[in-house]
Parts: sequence; structure tokens; C-alpha cells
Amino acid sequence: MATGSIDRRVARTRRLLQEALFELTAENGYAAVTVEDICGRADVGRSTFYTHYPDKDSLRKAAIEEHLEAMRLEGDAGDTKPSSGGFAFSGPAFAHADATRMMHRAMMGGKNHEIPEEIRDWIGKQVRHELTGIVGKDAIGLEVATRFVTGAFLEVMHWWLDADAGLPPAEIDRLFQALAFDGTRRMLTSPE
Repeated sequence: MATGSIDRRVARTRRLLQEALFELTAENGYAAVTVEDICGRADVGRSTFYTHYPDKDSLRKAAIEEHLEAMRLEGDAGDTKPSSGGFAFSGPAFAHADATRMMHRAMMGGKNHEIPEEIRDWIGKQVRHELTGIVGKDAIGLEVATRFVTGAFLEVMHWWLDADAGLPPAEIDRLFQALAFDGTRRMLTSPE
């Protein structure tokens, strides 16, 4: 086995546990899910669960980090530099969510909108990075715009995943960009 690689059995067990967490969170909300529920859905024993994760929060955090890393890698492959034409993070984020819809439904809060802090922080970091070039030194304007766009993105993503409106990722991104980016840019760059 190569250094740094994970045994296939370990990877399989972790995948089963993550999938069970995603399914149960989407069905019942994260707060209602127990380790026993996860083990039952994944068909693994509690001792196996605890061999991999100390608790359900650690499982969720590991699952989120794995998927955020995948999004980072997708972003590194494309053009994720701040642009005057739109947010670079949102298109890849909508595409990734479409490709992993069940996981995103669960991680975006399921029925109860319990959006994990890691996801909110990641989106906020992307938005802040991209808006910094537009806002300049206006720290308050940057903070208000970052929170506004982050909240808008999460709500649009949540609705899009739950509604199954039939909009492809590029179309929901176009709508999001028109409202969030164009409006924010106008507000931040217009003379007072």
C-alpha cells in the first residue's frame, strides 16, 4: 500500500457511513440523526463506527471537508480568480451540487436548513476573496456584501436542490449572478 493511501475497506466503510449520514440528514434533519441510526443504515457495527469517527459531528466534518476539497480542486482546474463579470465560485459550486445532489441536500441542511458552519465559512471566504478587488478598502461595505451574497447563495442553493425545478446548473448560476453579483457590484462601486 502506498504511503498516504487508505485501505479500500477503510474507504468503503467511510463512504457507507457518509452516505448513511447524508440520507438520514436529508430525511430527518441532522439533529435527529443518531450514531445508532447511521450504523443501522450503513449496516456496520457501532465499534466499527467508533474505529473511524469519535462521534457523528466528526463524521459530518470529515464528509464536508472531503467535498470542499473536491470543490477546491475543481476550482483550481478552472478560472476562480475574482472577475468583474461575475462570481467565479458559484458556477463550479452549482455544478458540483448537481453532480452530488443527495449529499448537498443533506449538507445544506435537509428539511431544517441546518447549514454547517464549515459550508457557510467556505462560501463566505470565496465571496470575500472575490469582492475584495471590487470594494477596495471599505471594510464595512465588504462585510455587509459578503454576508448578503453568502446568505443569498445558500438560500438559492437550498431552494434549487429541494425544488427540483429542472434548472440546469448554468441557468441557476446565471440567475444568481444577475441578482447577487450585478446588484452587489453596483452598490459597492456607485458614488454616494
